Amino acid sequence: MANIKDNRRSQYTRTELRRALLMLMLEKPVDKITVKELCDKADINRGTFYAHYASPEQLLAQVENEFYLDLLAEVASFREAEDVQRIFEDALVALRERRELASALFGPHGDREFLSRVVRVAHEMCIVQWSGVSPRVNRELLEHLYDFISYGVVRVLQEWLASGAQEPPERMAAMLTDLCNFGVSAFVGIDKLDPPVERRMKEIG
Repeated sequence: MANIKDNRRSQYTRTELRRALLMLMLEKPVDKITVKELCDKADINRGTFYAHYASPEQLLAQVENEFYLDLLAEVASFREAEDVQRIFEDALVALRERRELASALFGPHGDREFLSRVVRVAHEMCIVQWSGVSPRVNRELLEHLYDFISYGVVRVLQEWLASGAQEPPERMAAMLTDLCNFGVSAFVGIDKLDPPVERRMKEIG
């Protein structure tokens, strides 16, 4: 019984510290957040904090890793099917369901490296798809193109979250897919991409 109580207490502590971190990250980056601020916000003493984490950065790393693994699990089936739009849509649904978490992680005080890590979930699939329809385009150019597009995707996601994620995920996914496709159209025939842009937009309109 004691172990059950201890486990519940530990889970409560971690949940409250996580909540406090996300709230504070709406105001400032993690390197400006002190352990005292976290403990005050979570109503937990410093000794309890250090029993679980060495620093706010370690707490954030755990939060980010859990979120990333959840996201990978949700889009795994569509990665195998090489369906870029469905990856976008599932990722957007996951972000909207975790809007408080995503707003902190993807907001102005979030970790830019983590943002890039999330965006690159679809990296290899896109490169393979683009190479398949235009094999003469070299890999280095496609890598640069993906990096260029991914920064735009990050910005769109940030604005979407900041606006309350009101636009339906399926419309956002179609728009992001089209933006990616039009971005590669200078190198890859847009008519060769599947499904065609015009048809997809009509289907969700």
